[in-house]
Order: sequence, then structure tokens, then C-alpha cells
Amino acid sequence: MKKILEKIRNMKDSYKILLFRWWFSAAVCFFIAMGLQFGNQGSTFELVFGLGLGIGVANLLLFNSIISSVFDIERRGKIANKKMSERSIIEGVWYMLSEILKSMIAVYIVSWIYQGINVLINLIGNYPDDHIGFALEPICFGIFFTIVYQLLGHIWDLLVILASKIFKKGKDRENEQNI
Repeated sequence: MKKILEKIRNMKDSYKILLFRWWFSAAVCFFIAMGLQFGNQGSTFELVFGLGLGIGVANLLLFNSIISSVFDIERRGKIANKKMSERSIIEGVWYMLSEILKSMIAVYIVSWIYQGINVLINLIGNYPDDHIGFALEPICFGIFFTIVYQLLGHIWDLLVILASKIFKKGKDRENEQNI
């Protein structure tokens, strides 16, 4: 047991955050889908919307505030822990909306992953189209959500880098023309 605890202590912060995000998203999935009975609804839209909104708000209010105070989060080579008090109002609103939207998009993509797996199971096993061989359960949902959420975060970072390079080139050209 001491060896396991020592390995966890020596892990990089980014791996600890991934592990905690997996656990957190699985727990939120369990409480929302199973606890609020969204998982028993006939409409997949209600489940995806409720789960996406719930995870987005929980990430915003609980996960990100805890993680940013405990770990050093690196993005684009810099420590990205920026306290809410250091943000302008516009930055804070944009951050909150983008966090909820990113979580909702991630849950939507995960729902398509589940749909694809179920279609594959139905094709392989000759089951009817409405058969659900791989139902929603928190552990796999947490794994899928964490992977998709991280990929969306990396895509967002690449877009920010690309936009900053484009605007930097535009400003450089403008400065050259003014000289």
C-alpha cells in the first residue's frame, strides 16, 4: 500500500488531474443519471442535456476551483491558474460559458460514442436495433468524457495559438507599414 501511495505522490500533476477528472465525471454521471433518474427517461436528449449542463456547472464550481488551488496547471508552457478575482468581468463570463459549453459538447460526443458501440454490438450479435448492449454506466462514461474533454481542450489551445499567431502577424505587418 505504501508503494502505491508513493507512486501517486510522485505522479505528474497533469496525470493526477486526469485521474481526478475521471473520478469526478463518473461521480457526477452517477448522481445525475442514476440519482435524478435521467437515465430512466425515454428521451436521450434530456439525459445528454441534463448531464452536460450538470457536469459543466459542477466542473465550473467544484472541480476547477479545487484543481486550480491544489495543482499547477500548465497550458502553452505557462502556469494557467488564474484566480477568479484576477479576471475581468468579460473574461469571467466567457470562461464560465465556455466551460459549460465544452462540457455539454463533450457529453454529446460521448453519447455518440455510446451509440456507435451499441450499433456495433447489435450488428455483431444480430440483435434488434433498439437493443442496448452497452448501457450508460459511470466508470466508462468517466473514461470517455475525460478523453473527449481533454481532446476538446487541446483543440481549443491550438485554436488560441493559431489566432494569436495570425493577429501577431497582422500587427507586425501594420507596424511595418506605419514605419
